[in-house]
Amino acid sequence: MWLRTPSPSAFAAIGAGIMATTAMPPFQGTGLLIVPALTLLLGALRASRSPARTAWLFGVVHQASLLHWLYQLGPDAPIASRTLIPAMATGAIVYVSLFYLLFGWIWGLVRRTFGAPVALALAPPLWVGMEALRSAGELSFPWCLSGAAVLATPWLGLAAAGGEQALGFWAVVAGAVMAAWSAVAARDIAYRIPALALTALLLAASVALVTGSRLPSTPADAPTFSVAAAQADVSLADKWHRERRDSTVVPYTALTAEAARRGADLVVWAETAVPAYLRVASNRVLLDWVSAVADTNDVYLFAGHPDVEAALDGNHRRYNGSSLFDADGVRRDGYAKHHLLPFGEVMPFQRLIPALGRLDLGQAEWRQGALPEPMAVIAHGDTLNIAAMICFESCLAPLSRHAARRGVEMLVNITNDGWFGFTAGPIQHAAMARLRAAETGLPLVRCANNGLSFVTDARGKVLDEAMLGQRRIVIADVTPGAGATTYVRYGTQPLLVLLLVWSAGVAVVAGRKRRG
Repeated sequence: MWLRTPSPSAFAAIGAGIMATTAMPPFQGTGLLIVPALTLLLGALRASRSPARTAWLFGVVHQASLLHWLYQLGPDAPIASRTLIPAMATGAIVYVSLFYLLFGWIWGLVRRTFGAPVALALAPPLWVGMEALRSAGELSFPWCLSGAAVLATPWLGLAAAGGEQALGFWAVVAGAVMAAWSAVAARDIAYRIPALALTALLLAASVALVTGSRLPSTPADAPTFSVAAAQADVSLADKWHRERRDSTVVPYTALTAEAARRGADLVVWAETAVPAYLRVASNRVLLDWVSAVADTNDVYLFAGHPDVEAALDGNHRRYNGSSLFDADGVRRDGYAKHHLLPFGEVMPFQRLIPALGRLDLGQAEWRQGALPEPMAVIAHGDTLNIAAMICFESCLAPLSRHAARRGVEMLVNITNDGWFGFTAGPIQHAAMARLRAAETGLPLVRCANNGLSFVTDARGKVLDEAMLGQRRIVIADVTPGAGATTYVRYGTQPLLVLLLVWSAGVAVVAGRKRRG
């Protein structure tokens, strides 16, 4: 069955998969292509003899074209052997495509039971459910969900209404509307009622997104803070060698001094900017260096570094950590990464199967840190509460929402994407951070070792940016955000209620028609 000559539905799925990728970063101005892409997919599912296979084919093409850069990972990627890169890249693509397979299988089940018009009407809750499942658990991979297409449009601010998932819901409803009216135009009157109902749903969703995305006005006397990111562009070939530490020390020292001269209150360094366990006695010279940089330049300094602490059982627990130093060079606070990247930083499911920890794929085996909490930066008598996200955590909307609900006024994202190389990977990764700013209504500063680094306002608009491979400071003035967006207050609960009511209504109507 899986090796038959490709059908028109298969060709449509392939085209839809490619179109969905062009709606995502690094492409610009193409975000609305997600709607015709989903229209094409839903039309293909409507005509397909095997909806599961058609949806799976869409998923494979979309994810392979989106994540092709995984095959180009640099020699410093945290993988035990470079021979594993093709297998791990293929595994990631196949894994994500399985969620689309599930979506198509459930679509087919509904179509067989209630008919294709009902399946199309239920496409929005099925699609949102699929993306929510993909974003859950230890293997969560919410990389460029359909709602991320808004990044390539002027409407990024709509994320404040319901987050990335609500934007994905709008996109799939719009696609279902177009697919339904296409069927009506082809004189299939069975789609008339679903087309009208979906159109009403689309209008309601559009109004909700627009009205729910309004941010509270900024008080006229609100303080401003000058924040900077030091993109040192340290070669990963030098970074971890003790005898080459000047490749780290020299650029970070110079860039921080430049930021201070330009009036920075806070300077951010990248993930593992300090290439050693900073708080271990044998690395005291590095701790003294970081402290002196903050003290000499009279700035708050937030720097990423590996961290370790002794446990009660005598073992050492290692973390992907970070520290906040005040303007006197005193370490005031810190954050250890909460959501660890599966296979790269930890082997998943060790709680269920401890023996998995003995498998070595090059993972760091960090320990999980606590959820992000506010850290205070004090300048000119005012306080700016910040919270950190390390690397992949910028893809996880619940983490930044948690921080905003805890009173955070600015997000900080530190990462080291150097092993992605000059590919679409670091551009896509950086774009996810902008979504978190727009969802929470908080300004954000992002510092990446080799790029991209930037500062955004509370709408996710970039104020200053360093591109890949540049060594420079990015600096901008920001106003503390209120973190009072509709998404921060209610999360995805309004969307869940809407989907449940919609699904129940479709089920009632479909059940009556079937009995009739």
